Amino acid sequence: MMKSFILTTKKNNSYIYDVHHRLSMLVHPEFEKANKKSIEVDPYYLGKYSYLKKHGFFTNSKLADFGSLNESAVKESIVHTKQIVFEVTDFCNLNCTYCAFGELYEGFDARNHNNINTQSAITLLKYIVDLKCKNKNNKVNIGFYGGEPLLNIKFIKKIVEVVNQLKFEKDIQIDYYLTTNATLLHKHIDFLVTNKFNIVISLDGNEDNHSYRVFRKNKNNSFLKVIENVDMIQRDYPKYFSEHIGFNAVLHNRNSVKSIYEFIYNRYYKIPKVAELATDDKNLDRSDLYNMMFHSKRKSETEYQKEEFNLLPNNGLLLFDELSDFLKYFSINFYRTNITSLLHNEEKSLPTCTCLPFGKKVYLTTQNKLLTCEKINYKFSIGNVNNDVEINIQEIVHKYNSYYDHFKKFCQHCYAYRFCGLCMFNIKNLDKLGTEEFICERFYDQKAFKNKLYRLFTFLEKYPNDFF
Repeated sequence: MMKSFILTTKKNNSYIYDVHHRLSMLVHPEFEKANKKSIEVDPYYLGKYSYLKKHGFFTNSKLADFGSLNESAVKESIVHTKQIVFEVTDFCNLNCTYCAFGELYEGFDARNHNNINTQSAITLLKYIVDLKCKNKNNKVNIGFYGGEPLLNIKFIKKIVEVVNQLKFEKDIQIDYYLTTNATLLHKHIDFLVTNKFNIVISLDGNEDNHSYRVFRKNKNNSFLKVIENVDMIQRDYPKYFSEHIGFNAVLHNRNSVKSIYEFIYNRYYKIPKVAELATDDKNLDRSDLYNMMFHSKRKSETEYQKEEFNLLPNNGLLLFDELSDFLKYFSINFYRTNITSLLHNEEKSLPTCTCLPFGKKVYLTTQNKLLTCEKINYKFSIGNVNNDVEINIQEIVHKYNSYYDHFKKFCQHCYAYRFCGLCMFNIKNLDKLGTEEFICERFYDQKAFKNKLYRLFTFLEKYPNDFF
């Protein structure tokens, strides 16, 4: 059972946190003495402690009451999906050591130089657009993913052609997104600029930082070609570069948050997104290589923060993201965007933070499989596209609820049950769910959650304006 607790920050300020009331409150040291039942306590704070205890603080809170997924929620999710993502091709001209489809991982379909089925993609596109228009939800993004998507530019151009026809027929707003290794941008930049593609370029920093991203044919570092192409866009299309080009980087043992930020910002005046190596679906036979390459983003950020002049924006830090989630889900700020919850004595949520099926995106693979995201194991597909879009909503609901029924046993006792940030399909031992061997790696007991709040409140005391 979960109870209120008191934590002390790095600056020795004490806070009470109550999981049931979503309340965090600065308290006097005397209040903490009352909680510890010390002999000499100021009567005022003893009375304050008694008052809070009378109203449910410091007693066992009731177990979280979880709901279940229903068919109408899945139907709504499909209608309101924000993005259609196409796996344009499963082939890439690079052979990055840490690629999610490479030797460090398993759980994806075999890469056989397959291109996406164009007719299947068009069928899915028209299906989603028709649903949205019927429900007066006329905005959707289209993402192109790979492999290296520019290896199949013919498909991308065909989709743009179909979209232009749809725009002529229907009231629909569509934006394009492309994730690329940038080695082929020089061949297609005019087309991409004309159609205002938002491009995310994979760049791990300077030449040494980038050295895991090698060409498949000759094993040479792709850095020089990438820089040549990015420099060209910055020079020849400055406004487009400013508005539509972004960067992401993978953190590993040959770079750091500092080296990534300083190279990309100093050269292009852009703040990149930085991600760790993927932690799920690891190939156990390559554990030594993985462990050698893995580098913690939190640790790397912390090291860089120690430098007086660093480029880290607070709103790009892991701690800032954690703080945002805390204020959104674990504080009374929750009621600002969920005001109807104030009218109910019971609040029901779903276990884990797994997105509703197709709630954020619909992902179509080269094997005609439908997934909810490009980041999850291909065996968790929940639909197909052949002559028609095949989505068995009843089956999806049954599958998800069977998982949720098992997770409830853990989530009911987890202090972070309102938002753990964990997608259940990224849990490495999901296949052991329901057995004694299953362990949720994001389970927060009181000690772990207290440590989390220690980090967040210490951060907030240092940067109080970030609260706003």
